[in-house]
Amino acid sequence: MNPSDPNLRISNAEREAVIARLHAATEEGRLDLDEFAERSGKAYEARTYAEVERLLADLPEPTGALAVPPAAAPAPAGAPTEMRLAPKASALERKGDWVVPPKLVVDAKASSVKLDCRHAVIRSGTVDIELNLVASSLEVVLPKDAYATDDNTDVMASSLSNHAPYKGHSGIRFTFSGKAKASSVTFRHERRFLWWRW
Repeated sequence: MNPSDPNLRISNAEREAVIARLHAATEEGRLDLDEFAERSGKAYEARTYAEVERLLADLPEPTGALAVPPAAAPAPAGAPTEMRLAPKASALERKGDWVVPPKLVVDAKASSVKLDCRHAVIRSGTVDIELNLVASSLEVVLPKDAYATDDNTDVMASSLSNHAPYKGHSGIRFTFSGKAKASSVTFRHERRFLWWRW
C-alpha cells in the first residue's frame, strides 16, 4: 500500500495487519524475538503510514506492497451506522448481500438469530456487535479472513464459542460484547463439505 500522503493515520485493522507481517517475519527467522517485541510495540503506538513503513522497510514483501488491507470505501451519505435486531420468540436470519453497518445491536428474547456475513456489504474495517440475549441463540458466519474478538461479554448459564479468533488475519474485525443469559453465541467461518457451503 502506497498512500499518497504518508502522514495519513492508519486504522486498527491496518495496524494489526502490520503486527501479523512482523510475526510472519519472525517465524521465517528474519527477526529475532527482541526485534519482534520492539517493532510490535512501535506498531501499536504508530499513528501514520510513515511510522509503519519504517518498521517494514527491511522486510521483503512478495506482492511488492505493504500487506495492509485497502481502505474501506466511505459509506454513502445517509447510510445507517447502526442496526438493531430485536426478535421475540422468533427466528431471524440475514444473508446474501445485505448491508452490515459498523454497529449491530442484537436484543433477542427466546429467539434464534443467524447473521451470514459471507457475501454481505461491509464498508467499515470493524463491526461491533452488542449482545443482549435471553434464552436465545446467535450464530455469526464471518467473511473470509475476518476474525472475531471478545470485548467483555457477560455470560450466565450460556455457551460462547469463537471459532474465528485473531491469527494474523488482515481482514475485517468483528467485536462482540454485552450479555448472554441461558443462550448460545457462535462466531465461525464458512463450513465446507464436498460442494456444500454453509
